[in-house]
Amino acid sequence: MFSKSCLLKLGCILACALMLLHRNVMLAQQPPAEALSKILERLDQLEKQNKELISEIQALRADLQKENALAASDAQDVEEKVEVAQQRIDEQAQTKVEASQRFPISLTGMFLFDSFLTHGPRSQAFQDRYEDYSLGAPGGGANLNQSIIGLNFHGPQIPGDGRINGYLAMDFYGYAGSDSLFRIRRGVVSFDWKNRSIIVGQDKSIIAPFEPTSFARVAIPPLSGSGNLWLWRPQVTYEERLPISESNKLTFRASVFETDERNTAPSLAGTSSLDPSRPAAQGRVQWQHKFSNSSIIAFGLAGDASTTHVLGRSVPSRVISADFLIKPRTWLEITGTLLHGKNFANLGGIPAGVTITSDGNVIPIRGNAGWLQAAFPVTKRLTFDVYTGRQVNNSDDLSPFEVFKNDTFAANVLYRIAPNVVLGFEGARNQLDYLNGLMFRTNRYDATVAYLF
Repeated sequence: MFSKSCLLKLGCILACALMLLHRNVMLAQQPPAEALSKILERLDQLEKQNKELISEIQALRADLQKENALAASDAQDVEEKVEVAQQRIDEQAQTKVEASQRFPISLTGMFLFDSFLTHGPRSQAFQDRYEDYSLGAPGGGANLNQSIIGLNFHGPQIPGDGRINGYLAMDFYGYAGSDSLFRIRRGVVSFDWKNRSIIVGQDKSIIAPFEPTSFARVAIPPLSGSGNLWLWRPQVTYEERLPISESNKLTFRASVFETDERNTAPSLAGTSSLDPSRPAAQGRVQWQHKFSNSSIIAFGLAGDASTTHVLGRSVPSRVISADFLIKPRTWLEITGTLLHGKNFANLGGIPAGVTITSDGNVIPIRGNAGWLQAAFPVTKRLTFDVYTGRQVNNSDDLSPFEVFKNDTFAANVLYRIAPNVVLGFEGARNQLDYLNGLMFRTNRYDATVAYLF
């Protein structure tokens, strides 16, 4: 039998052994410090990856929402475009103009209502081919006969990668003062290639291609007899376009033009003593520089030569001209033409072109002419135009009762209440002077409504 003291010692020894064994087991179960650090580092990486995944998921959700919104908007746009296209198809089915050869033709033109008031004496100098701003004076009136109906057409392709184009414009003027006659204004067929064209038809002379802007003076263009050689006559024209660079271009034109000799010697018009028309050779060269889409400058030089047959004689007709277009800013555009020559009533100068002396000699009348316009497009809707023109004949070539000088000054304001509807008001003064001192001064005021189609 063991004594109590022995049992106590034995118990203490066993307790100490158990404590040592537990400590060793616990120490064996604890990971080393290096392993613990790796575990913590891995947990940090997993947390970062989770945050990145959450961010990517949120971005994908936002992109998906945007794509859905765009898809819905595109679907709506497509639906609207289809609806508009269907409406246009329906309109064309009701109003289309179809050529027998199945080539596209578009209807164009202008409904023009003009009301006018004139003050001053009336001159008979210009007869039916020129208007001295005193037609109907004194008094006023209104008309629709300056309205225009036109056709634009596009034909087939031609050898050399070219195409045929053309247009025809008509109005109801017939001649100045007419109320019912249908008149062909301008019309051409153009054979167009990349750098050249051949144009046949009736148009304005190539030596004076520009003219002022006016909705009051349409049937007879503005500044007729005051520097604007406006007559629309048959002609054949060859044009060559030479692109020098992206911003510079040269254009050469040569034309055979049919003159109108009836105002060369008005007293002989309609008689066998005056050929009513004659061929003229014309040429023009133009240089154009484009600074930007809204800034351009162009200059042209031209010449005309023909021969008038009157009283069995051949009388030369010669003209040289210079024209220009200057548009330095979007709010300013300047255009004009300068002319010098002799016997050019057959192109649109004031009558007469020749003087017949008492002994039967025929003298070509020398003269200078020109016009200038400044246009101010204040906004896309509102434009102010100011223009003036003059023709002065050489007094040494005139008889006492012939026109010595014609001056015109005008200004207008044009306002577009819609893209194709223009309201206009114009005021003009014209002064016609004869060599014998007789003078006619006329003021004219026009209010116009133009519907373009």
